[in-house]
Amino acid sequence: MKVSIDDLGQRLNACDAGSLPKIILLNGSEPLLVEEALDQTRRTLNKLGYTERIKYQAEAGFDWSALSGVGQAMSLFAERRILELRVPKSLGTAGTKAIVEYCNNLPQDDILVIIMPLLDKRQRSAKWFKTLDAISWVVDGYEISAQHFPRWVKQRFQSRALRLESGVAELLAEQTEGNVLAAAQEIDKLQVLATDGAVTLELLQHSLADQARFDVYALTDAALLGDFNRVLRIKGRLQSEGVEPVILVWSLVREIRTLAAISASEQMGQARGQLFKQYRVWSKRESLVSAALNRLNAQQWAMALERVAHLDQTVKGQRYDGVGDVWFQIEQLCAQMCAVTACHTAAQ
Repeated sequence: MKVSIDDLGQRLNACDAGSLPKIILLNGSEPLLVEEALDQTRRTLNKLGYTERIKYQAEAGFDWSALSGVGQAMSLFAERRILELRVPKSLGTAGTKAIVEYCNNLPQDDILVIIMPLLDKRQRSAKWFKTLDAISWVVDGYEISAQHFPRWVKQRFQSRALRLESGVAELLAEQTEGNVLAAAQEIDKLQVLATDGAVTLELLQHSLADQARFDVYALTDAALLGDFNRVLRIKGRLQSEGVEPVILVWSLVREIRTLAAISASEQMGQARGQLFKQYRVWSKRESLVSAALNRLNAQQWAMALERVAHLDQTVKGQRYDGVGDVWFQIEQLCAQMCAVTACHTAAQ
């Protein structure tokens, strides 16, 4: 059964030892959120009498028989135990068999907590997951999107019983965008600095170090979404940090080539869903790619492809058009992807 990571604490607190699931699967792409969910689970289970904890790390060479063995062995120290199984990558064949076997022979007084990276669509369709899902809680810790990041920051402040001056949550979200750990650390620092729990803009500005985490993929995603203001901000950051334009252009070439191909095929009557599978568009990126396809038609994506091909030659020193520096050309290309008119001028 799926349980939201935000609702996990409430669900745990509503249970007694007899109504808890025998397996809890914590998975996610944000390590901080997964670790906090794990800490919350430990605390609640401890209160319910699960005082012994046995930890396993399922790395290369891990003996999966240990998992079934511990379930059959009596505890020497406590009646109830937490079995923590960390899986850094994937379960593998031996691991999936062991999980299915464990699900079919659940120990009476143990709770198995599995910690994994975010599961993909293929894993969620596998037999082992369906067997586990039927009897367990599956807690997903998805990456927080730029759109939802300010709300997450505000909720984080509220969970620390801090009172905010208007604009505080929005400013912190802007300055730490994409970096959950940096935002959490900043909020913890403000909790110490705040007088009587009040966080003002002045206090935040004095405390804040700009820790926003941007990379070439963030700029590409912003262009796909059509958010040109965010494109400009990320572009400015990358440029100031001395990122080589060739890396950014490589990312844009890859995305635009795929978009041009999908758009052309779609114009000829092929289904978008089938094309996403053909061009290996991940499910978590389908909304981004769809937004871009809905914004420009096949001819416009063909023009964007021609433009980015020329830009690729420029950054490699194979071409010079005399239309401004490379960063300016990147800006103009992204404006075309966003379907806006860029009014910036090339650097002199």
